[in-house]
Amino acid sequence: MSCITAHDPQLSRLADAIAQRVGQQRFHVWFNSSTRLDLKGDGLEIAVPNDFISEWISTHFTRSIQEAAHEVLGCPLHVHFNVVPELFVANGRSIVQAADGDSTSAANGGTRRLGRAAVGGHNGNGSAVAACRNAKASHTPVRPSLVTLTAVPLEDNELSVADVVAAGKAVATVHRPASLHQQISGEGAPVLSPFSNRPRLRHDIDCFIVGQSNQLAYNAALYVAEFPGAQYNPLFIHGNCGLGKTHLLQGLCKRFIEHHPTKRWMYLTGEDFTNEFLSCLRANKLDTFRRKVRDLDLLVIDDVHFLGGKKATQEEFLHTFNAIEAMGRQVVMASDNHPKMIEEFGESLVNRFVSGMVVRIDPPNFATRCDILRAMSSRGGLALSDEVIGWVARRVTQNVRELEGAITRIAAHVQLDGRPADVAVAQQALGDLDRQLVAPVKPENILLSVCTYFGLEHKDLMSGRRQRTISLARSVAMYLVRKTAKLSFPEIGYRMGKRNHSTVISACRRIERAVQHNENLLWTSAVGERQEEAPELLQRLEEHSRALN
Repeated sequence: MSCITAHDPQLSRLADAIAQRVGQQRFHVWFNSSTRLDLKGDGLEIAVPNDFISEWISTHFTRSIQEAAHEVLGCPLHVHFNVVPELFVANGRSIVQAADGDSTSAANGGTRRLGRAAVGGHNGNGSAVAACRNAKASHTPVRPSLVTLTAVPLEDNELSVADVVAAGKAVATVHRPASLHQQISGEGAPVLSPFSNRPRLRHDIDCFIVGQSNQLAYNAALYVAEFPGAQYNPLFIHGNCGLGKTHLLQGLCKRFIEHHPTKRWMYLTGEDFTNEFLSCLRANKLDTFRRKVRDLDLLVIDDVHFLGGKKATQEEFLHTFNAIEAMGRQVVMASDNHPKMIEEFGESLVNRFVSGMVVRIDPPNFATRCDILRAMSSRGGLALSDEVIGWVARRVTQNVRELEGAITRIAAHVQLDGRPADVAVAQQALGDLDRQLVAPVKPENILLSVCTYFGLEHKDLMSGRRQRTISLARSVAMYLVRKTAKLSFPEIGYRMGKRNHSTVISACRRIERAVQHNENLLWTSAVGERQEEAPELLQRLEEHSRALN
């Protein structure tokens, strides 16, 4: 007899995962024979014959259910117990028979008992176990009750399983506090298990738009999802904000579930890891925390740069990393910066991170931006012509979030004004972009943007050094100052280290040719060789400089 109310592959995998942890015999007694499971919204509803069984499941199978939820769904579940006495009418005989089998096996290996902790502490008038033994049989009205599962260790038992089920048939009501939420912060309140508020994965890797800027990171994520721990371990993905790192990591987790439905995994942000570690440290529950994060086949940490400057958390994460890697299992991380560029990161952690595969996601080029805009507009039910998509893609170059914001603004104008989504509507919705393109830019802002992008200092641009990266950055800065600030060649030369105006003319012509022929510009950054198409690079630097105005 199945405990699943409807055919749901996810629910079936969850039930199988619970059964693997509690054992088939116990699962048959406490789940298949006496409960019904159903996934509703963001929680798991467990229909039970009475409050007694809900207390027993909540107390003794908490860890198993939450671990199964992590494995199958990637997050713990809020569990709702719904008391349905009619389940005894349908399943009473099978419950007793299953319980007899369980108690027989228990008698052979030692007496199985039900601990007072399973229901104790909720009734100030006497022992709940005694109440179960002495209560008269009566039906309990159907009423839902919300219980947040707690990481309570299994206590010594006092009744055989057969006695529990028999008592459960007779129990009319096991007293509960008037408000469970009022007790959470009080003395003797249930302890929330670590990671109890973990969100579900929102992104799917099939929706990830692949282009030249993220192709390598995408391929590496697919490989790791299918063959965790085999080659690229750890996998470290870095890039500026809004380029799709979180999307790629969450999609990797979903693909991992498809390939390895029975393996354990966890997705956390650096902030989640830090908060949970400190919370368990204060509560003296580090063993619980370590069991959660180290006994995994895949650990994914987003925004790992959040650990910068937190020595105790970094040390804990280093031991966690070593424990997972030592077992040949996979670690995946993402950050806004290369490991070597993260401030206040310990040398030991940096060495671990760079020992695997470090891959960068760059801003999308024009073609990729167009593909992203098409995908976003299609998902939103907004029909955009290639002309509109090209108009937006030429003006929004920094990251995917800005592209998403542009689509949202256009869609709002179309919906509110009832006009077709043409270029005129796009210009109305994003008119500030056109105004920015004609406004003059301060030369200081251009120099700051160029130095930041190429990883240089202001004095490098002013110097006479001819190193490739410095020379390219200096030429780009001269070209952009000439284009956006409208300064004369002698004025630009004076601002750029008192150079001759002929030097400025030569630099501007060099960059103009690169733009006209769509050349790839090459330079060396702090994290290795980089290249980018000249029009894309200049457009991105110009937009960033205008944003500083």
